[in-house]
Amino acid sequence: MIIYTLLFIAGLIGGLLAGITGVGTGFIMIAVIPLALANMGIPDVLIVQLTIANTIFATMCSSFLNNVQLMIKRKMYWNETFILAMVAGATASILLQLIVYNSTYSKEAYNTIIIVLLAYIIIRTLSKLRKRLEEKENITLPKLIVTGISGGAVAALTGLGGGSMVIPMLNLWMKVDIIKAKKISYGTIFITSLLLTFLNIVNKPSIELSYSHIGFILFPVALPLAAGVIIGSPLGLKLGEKTPARVISYLFLTIIGIVMLRKIIELL
Repeated sequence: MIIYTLLFIAGLIGGLLAGITGVGTGFIMIAVIPLALANMGIPDVLIVQLTIANTIFATMCSSFLNNVQLMIKRKMYWNETFILAMVAGATASILLQLIVYNSTYSKEAYNTIIIVLLAYIIIRTLSKLRKRLEEKENITLPKLIVTGISGGAVAALTGLGGGSMVIPMLNLWMKVDIIKAKKISYGTIFITSLLLTFLNIVNKPSIELSYSHIGFILFPVALPLAAGVIIGSPLGLKLGEKTPARVISYLFLTIIGIVMLRKIIELL
């Protein structure tokens, strides 16, 4: 019962942070889900795949709610979102089947990828914050395609939804205001996580699980997470609209710094 409560709290906090920062719910969940799975006696060989699959499922629930609210308020950026979502979704779907479902994709490789990614994001974001310059937005199709590929790769290989890459690339590379970047990220995250969730449902784990599940979606994990994000995401979105861009950037850095530290400890 304690594990399910912790998963619900992780979903609640993840949903709040997703609404505020736009990076998806995954940062909290990739730290909590492996602990829950180990406590449930899930074999090590399935920990990474199940962590990614159930994080993505919760992220899909959260991003759906956030996108509905943005559409009601007519605050979507359809052109940029569509291009990023299509490229990210295609990239993520391919990598999920080629790499993540492969038993050689170990926990060590998983944690190493996350640590390197987060370290890069922290360095680049801090560099941007120090400059304090107003720069002209520079969105181009090639840049959107590269960003979509990067976001899709991150979503498939880590379960973070892709926002952790999409937002920094929009903000740092294309000079998009972080509030706008956050809104574009919501749509990209939803389409990508929807495609990946479908794949995680139709594919089956290599070892039979004793818990109720559909494919890689494990009900005792996915349902408490989803309940948490359904409550937390709308609240986070409202808070995010009242939060200054600079504060969002520092909150974003704090979250990924904590997760990076956790993953370094796991790796060591």
